[in-house]
This record gives sequence, C-alpha cells and structure tokens, in this order.
Amino acid sequence: MASLNRVRVGDPLKIPTGAYNAFVDTAIAHQSRERNTIADAHRELNQRGLVLVRNDSGIELPAHHAMAITGVLIEPDTNDDERTFQSRTPLKGNVAYLGSPPLSFVVAQQTIKPGKLGLCVISGTTPARVHVLNSSDVTCELRAGETALVSSPIGGAPILWKEPGTGQRWAVIELGRPSLGRITAILGASQPIPTEANRWRYQWTEAKLDGNPGSETYLRYVPVLGGIGSGIDPSRMAINRFEAHHCNYSVPGTGFEGLLGVGPVCDLPGVLHICPPARSLEPRLAPVPEGITVQLTCERDSLGNPVWIFEAMSCIEIADPADGDRKFNLLANGGAG
Repeated sequence: MASLNRVRVGDPLKIPTGAYNAFVDTAIAHQSRERNTIADAHRELNQRGLVLVRNDSGIELPAHHAMAITGVLIEPDTNDDERTFQSRTPLKGNVAYLGSPPLSFVVAQQTIKPGKLGLCVISGTTPARVHVLNSSDVTCELRAGETALVSSPIGGAPILWKEPGTGQRWAVIELGRPSLGRITAILGASQPIPTEANRWRYQWTEAKLDGNPGSETYLRYVPVLGGIGSGIDPSRMAINRFEAHHCNYSVPGTGFEGLLGVGPVCDLPGVLHICPPARSLEPRLAPVPEGITVQLTCERDSLGNPVWIFEAMSCIEIADPADGDRKFNLLANGGAG
C-alpha cells in the first residue's frame, strides 16, 4: 500500500507516485459515487411516479395544478450521452391548448416558477384541483387554457374522492390507470336535434342487472343508485350512431333515404289509375322508445369534448299527413292500431 504521511506546515512537499495514484483513484471513485447517486435518485423518483418537469408556460404554476406534457428536456441526439437520456429525462410542460391530448398531463407537487424544474406526479395517486362540472362525474382531464383539471363523466383520469358540490374543488385522482369508456344505460326521453332531420338526443341513466333472486326485477336492467346519467343537460345526452345514416331531409315523393317512395311505384304496371293517390300513409323514422337498454361508449368530438354514443335500430312509424299526422302502429301480427 502506498505510504500516506501527513505534512506539517513548512515541510517540503514530496508526493510519492503511490500516494498520487491513490489520490487519483479516490477522486475517480468519488465522481462515480456522485453519478450513481444521481441516477439512483432519478430511478427512485420514477418508481414513485414522480418526474421533474420544466414549466414552459410563462406563468407560475400553483401546486396541485396540471400541465400538458409537451416533450422531453434531454433528447438522445449526437451531442448527448445516450445514458444521460435513459437515466435522467426531465419533461417539458405547458398550459394545455386546444389540441393537447386530454390525458397527457402531470400534476405539480410544488409551486413551479416559469422556466424552472419542479416535481410532478405522472403516475399514481395525488391531490389535485378539479373544476367539477357535474357532481356525478367520476373522471377528470385537461381543458385548453386551464391549469385546474376539469371533471368528465367517464374516460378521463379516475377521481377517487372529491369535495361535494360543483366548481373548483379538492380531489384525489389516480394517474396512469385508464378509465372505462363503456357503460350500460337505460334510455329516457328524447329531444330532436334542431339542426338535423331524423336525429335525436337521448337522456340516459346508468344501469346494471338486478342480481337479487327475490326481487321483482331479477335479471332485468335497473338504474344504478347514485350512478351517472345525463339529466336534462343536452351536452351529456347520448346520440344514436345509426340515425346519422338518415340525417338528410327527404325529397318529396321518395320517402326517407329514397326508400318507400310513391313516385317510382306509379311507373309500375297494375297500380292505381290515379297515381299518386290524393291521400296516402307516410313512413317516418321515430326515436328509440324510452326504457330501452343500450351500451354507451364515450368518444371525443373534433374539439376533444366527450360525446356519448350508442347503436340501436331506428324505429319506423306510419303517419297519415291528411289526418293531423295520426300514427298507425304496426303490430307483430300485421294488424294496425
């Protein structure tokens, strides 16, 4: 082992080769420990669901508010050590804009000043500020121009708990776990869509099969107590995907979508001498009746807003336009009522 003797003040300094090499070995070992400590710290943060994020918004981000993820701070290019990218990858964040993915966000664990790095949760459970639009909403997501998350009926980050009421509330949310995008629902009243023909919005209530053998509704779909639903809010009502095939207004004499029209019938041999007749029944599309159970899926429109969709066969009703649009309901045995 190299001789390592202390030197007194005023003594001539002579460093033996072995001692010098020992100093170099110690310095190298110290640098290695520092690098490993930094890498271990970042690995620990990742294991805990935390990540460093630089605030590029230009404003101070309060703790427990959200930023959209916009990129990584260190990229694996020719001027960067690839190991640095793998072991230490802070993200870049900004206030959400119109095209931001609604679920690509982090929640700050501390106030982050503009241009500074701060700890954020990217996966796991965290307190968060959520603007609750409806007390029955069970998930949340980003909204353009906002740092507080916004509640949604389904399809966002799950809300494990939230303060009662609406408006900005404290909540506990879980990042990194996908929320269900499909539920069973019982349809309620329908209302026409003013700008469309043969299309309606439908109220709905979440439903489940009754599993109680002693119940009168055993194995029937019943509303979920405390479940989600549309209420009378048009933005939360559901639409029938099949009705989109019949959204255009029909041409007089051709029926809807060119079907069942009386015009082409008049060209066939053997029809009435006076054709079309002065009075005839008219087939029309009708909304899906109340009480029908459907599977709802939550999709997003071109603006990123959630829209509830279901698929059900369109109903047809027979009306007499000359008699105040009196309806004739077709029965299974072929009769009319």
